[in-house]
Amino acid sequence: MKRLKYWRFLMLLFLAIGLFQSCEKDMDDIVAPTSITDTTGTDTKDEEPDPGPNPDVGSGEQGGDSDNDPPAEGDPGSITLYSVEGGNLIKQKDFKVSGKELELQKDTNKHQEIWELTKKIIPPNYLSKMSEFMIFAGEGDGTAGYVFNTATDLSKWQMGIAIDFAYEGGFNAGGELAYTIIHEFGHILTLDNTQVDASVSEDKCENYFVGEGCARTSSYINKTYKKGWADIWDAFLKVRDAESESASEEFYNKYRDRFVTGYASTNPGEDIAEVFATFVTRNGGVNGSTIAEQKIQIMYDHPELIELRNFIRGNTATAKGRSYLPVAGSWKKAATFGNPKKSHCSRPAK
Repeated sequence: MKRLKYWRFLMLLFLAIGLFQSCEKDMDDIVAPTSITDTTGTDTKDEEPDPGPNPDVGSGEQGGDSDNDPPAEGDPGSITLYSVEGGNLIKQKDFKVSGKELELQKDTNKHQEIWELTKKIIPPNYLSKMSEFMIFAGEGDGTAGYVFNTATDLSKWQMGIAIDFAYEGGFNAGGELAYTIIHEFGHILTLDNTQVDASVSEDKCENYFVGEGCARTSSYINKTYKKGWADIWDAFLKVRDAESESASEEFYNKYRDRFVTGYASTNPGEDIAEVFATFVTRNGGVNGSTIAEQKIQIMYDHPELIELRNFIRGNTATAKGRSYLPVAGSWKKAATFGNPKKSHCSRPAK
């Protein structure tokens, strides 16, 4: 009987030790995991994920709330979303992509190269208006860049740049990327809260209504609207309602002396972005007295815009005397027509 009690005691002791070791192992698995999986599915042992070649681009979370979350779903072509902090990019999300887009996602050197050109074009005081920067693939819908407001009062914006178009034919071939950045910056410049009052509805707006709000009386876009759109507004509304490229082309051909490019005739929002791009990239000043040239003169009437032009042109000139900028009006979009119902470039939702 004593021997039976002795063996029963030993069994209970071994069982207790086993349970303690099992719980201790489970606790170790929860508190201190030994394997980290990044968004590309690569396992690394006892080390942090590689932040990438540039610490500003490589830092931040990937794919969601933690490194172990799956990559986020986004609009078609979305590759990587960054926040903009102090002139640097901080990665927020890597979207779920594959094939060519996955290669573009991994090449963060290209992301940084695009961003560095963006900083050459947009000075710090305006760069602070950008809260987010999206790298996307534009081949699917033909979009080279876009902007949209991330704050309802229009004080903060997201800019998106198509990385595949940025490197089409080589980085910034023909100045296309520089043009895209300037054009999209033109939208932020002319549609932000200093230019447009988002609290005023269309029925209360006495100036040009841009969609996001009512243009302020002294705003750049309201001045160009009065100069070249107010007297032909009824004709434009017919084009907008027709939603046909032939109607847009006919409208442009009839009033072409009012527009610096065909794309400028899309609507007042695209018009002023094209006027700004022409104002920045043209070597000379105003050429003639057409309404199109009078719109460029509006740019020169504002000392702050002349200062901005000088910053961009001086900051994009190379040591050999060449420039990142295209010849004014030579960009691919110049001879096309956009959506007359959208006041700035945007991407279709999925």
